[in-house]
Amino acid sequence: MKGDGKCKGTPFEDPEYDADFETRIESVFTEDGVELKLKRYVNEGAQPVLLVHGFLANGYCFDLPYKDHNMALYLAEHEYDVWIASFRGCGREPYRCETKNWNHSVDHLAALDAPAFVRGITRSTGKRPVWVGHSMGGMVLYMYLQGTRLEQSNRDFHVVSDPDLAAEHNRSILGGITIGSPPAFYSGGKEWPEVMLGMPFSKTLTGWMIQYLRWGNRFFPRLSLEGVPGVADSFPRVARILAAKGPFAASFYNIENVYPDVGYSLLKWTGDSVSTRMMAQILAMSRDCDLKDYYRRHNYTQRMGLITAPLFFISGSEDLAGPENIRIYGYEKVSSELKEFKLYPGYGHTDLVMGKRVAEEVFPDILSWIRNLPHLED
Repeated sequence: MKGDGKCKGTPFEDPEYDADFETRIESVFTEDGVELKLKRYVNEGAQPVLLVHGFLANGYCFDLPYKDHNMALYLAEHEYDVWIASFRGCGREPYRCETKNWNHSVDHLAALDAPAFVRGITRSTGKRPVWVGHSMGGMVLYMYLQGTRLEQSNRDFHVVSDPDLAAEHNRSILGGITIGSPPAFYSGGKEWPEVMLGMPFSKTLTGWMIQYLRWGNRFFPRLSLEGVPGVADSFPRVARILAAKGPFAASFYNIENVYPDVGYSLLKWTGDSVSTRMMAQILAMSRDCDLKDYYRRHNYTQRMGLITAPLFFISGSEDLAGPENIRIYGYEKVSSELKEFKLYPGYGHTDLVMGKRVAEEVFPDILSWIRNLPHLED
């Protein structure tokens, strides 16, 4: 991309961006019977790479219709077998994923969706995938690698870290890359998290909000950004202005590091749903800083040492997740023999996957790290 804000000479999106590749809809099924659909850029026999999205998003964050801002295309062009996931209840047709209800937490994604993704890809390809997770997609990876399983008790559930299952899950992937994925929130963050945590009575207000969400789960179990794409379609000029300078955009990326058209596409394609339980669980990190289960009884932050798989931790200097959170409580805590942390100056949160220069600055590092993983299957 050049400095005129346009992409590859096209005024806006390229509808034929993936025409040079064979793509396929792949389905995997969770232990509780939910069908999850993935978009696959097919390179039969090649090393599979699984791309997993973050909070209030779907798999399109890796697959926007701009070649120079599309990690899935970049990896497919370099002859990897790329699988783009969306969690239960998320995704856009024809990749929309089922959900039995909206009563799930992030714990359910780690205990049910994550094993289904990994198991399904391994069964289909005969190879262990590399997991690339953005934001919550990386946090779910931490939880999965800790051997997270759920024990059901009437309408309640308990989270358990099973050491044997942790060892199995760490062996089940070739390696993992987390992008803007904090295992804790002690160092605050950039922009609005830092401001929010510095406000008087912030923990009290956050506590009230969490209690409201827990109470409201009975009446409105689903929270959605699905209306954002419709607004973007109906009012594209307004949406582009918001993508370039609006507070919503500034909450997700460094607006100086994102072309307005690409930011517009992010708003248009990736806004999606979460459960009320998920919202309460993520919000609780800003109150007591540790990543815990929905009921705040199980501490994932304290169990990062169970992780032994190779991991590459990526953050930006302007990342709302706070790069020190990722370095100190992720990179320094895991037991992985092969691990790396890299900070990208000037990058925010989501622009680590779709910013102005990702194809020159971020994607090549991801590619190099995957290529250098040991024990690549033949």
